[in-house]
Amino acid sequence: MSQEDHTQPLPDITPEDILQRAAIDRSTRLPVLFFFTSAAAWLLAATLLGLVSSIKLVAPGFLGIEWLNYGRSQPAFLNALLYGWAFQAGLGVMVWMMARLCRTELKNPITLVVAGHFWNAGVAAGVIGILSGYGTAMKWLEFPSFAWPILLASYSLIVVWLVVMFGARRTGPVFISQWYLLAACFSFPWIYLTANLFLNVFQQSGVAGPAIAAWYANNVIFLWLVPVGLASSYFIIPKIVGKPIHSYQMASLAFWALVAISPWAGAQALIGGPLPAWIPTIAGGAQVLLLVPVLAVALNHYLTVRGNHKLVELSPSLRFTFFGSIGYVVTSVSAALLGSLTLSRFTSFSFTQDAVAFCGLYMFFTMTMFGAIYFIVPRITGCEWISGSRIRFHFWWSAYACIALCVLLLAAGFSHGAATDTWDSDMENAIIFSKGYLVGQILAWVFLIAANGVFLHHLALMVCNRGRKAGAPTLIHQPAPYDQAELVITTEGAEA
Repeated sequence: MSQEDHTQPLPDITPEDILQRAAIDRSTRLPVLFFFTSAAAWLLAATLLGLVSSIKLVAPGFLGIEWLNYGRSQPAFLNALLYGWAFQAGLGVMVWMMARLCRTELKNPITLVVAGHFWNAGVAAGVIGILSGYGTAMKWLEFPSFAWPILLASYSLIVVWLVVMFGARRTGPVFISQWYLLAACFSFPWIYLTANLFLNVFQQSGVAGPAIAAWYANNVIFLWLVPVGLASSYFIIPKIVGKPIHSYQMASLAFWALVAISPWAGAQALIGGPLPAWIPTIAGGAQVLLLVPVLAVALNHYLTVRGNHKLVELSPSLRFTFFGSIGYVVTSVSAALLGSLTLSRFTSFSFTQDAVAFCGLYMFFTMTMFGAIYFIVPRITGCEWISGSRIRFHFWWSAYACIALCVLLLAAGFSHGAATDTWDSDMENAIIFSKGYLVGQILAWVFLIAANGVFLHHLALMVCNRGRKAGAPTLIHQPAPYDQAELVITTEGAEA
């Protein structure tokens, strides 16, 4: 929060504040629900593609459809998860949070919905292009060249109104969440336009192509997913625990360190490749330095929640956000370790890079967005989530599945990398070494599909106003008889 706020208790809510928040929620209802439902549908589609690609690794003849072979279904899965789910969930959170923090109603909801339709059309065209064999070989830039202008224009048309809202904000402090939201607004057009100009317009090939793609893939995590996820965390955690973040100075340090260091990272994935040695060395050092903002954020979150950790047992929003915060630490530490020169001999051209990408996309960002959605949707629909047991099912199956997938991919990657590092081992034997782990991840994908199916159905009922009438909020468990239970009841529900 702002520097003025960090030593003071949260102000009392006045009747004028309640009316103002209700008006803001009504103004954002249409675009936010559109982005959330579109994202949830893409999430289920992406996890189905992830299951197919996992089966194809151990049973290439599965289904027998050329469009769904591993070389197509795997990049289609990653791009559907990133651009279909992550970006749309993030945009929905960004719109609602910016309006709430600026205390400004959204004046043009239809424009955002139209832009969202174009975004979905671009993602659908890109995924179909990959499945039909027209994708590229650059990570997270696999969409055919005709798709990126559509996505860039759609994104710009959406976030420009967030910047307008910030400029028209009411007099008051600027919150740390707004810093992160603005960073996300401006960073993605920069990295996406730069990467596509060099790869698709100027057509840089050879060594330059993979270097640009690695730089983009790293920065789409640390300059877009991380800012949006942290903006949500810095908003939801103080709301649920009922007090401001512990240290504004620590939050400010983490923000500027992230923005300053992230653009230098990315090329560490190409250690040992035909690049000047100083490029991956600097990138690896930058990746290690990114642990500084990670430590600051983790400590800030812990100290903010200190004394109220039992609230994690009750609040759906806080539980998913808390898990996502752990995922942020795991993602950053994994990226720093796997990008080191010592481990690169075992991690290059293996599944470990997929493990880091999935950890950032799912263990951190996706779980954080689930927390935000569980917090936001009751406020814009005016009804409560139907069932705490469904939320509990969604959390545990998602948590176990994403942890299992990350661990299995890491194990498969190290096993595969160690086998290929042996001079007399051929590729077939290297794959056999990791096959057991790859079979195990199929079961984890089944768990994930079940969890996301329950989430999509639950969200659809809320969008159709089939939720419980506003009253006591839907918690994961019934409140235990301790003082903090009342805090969750008064901050979690639709009337908060």
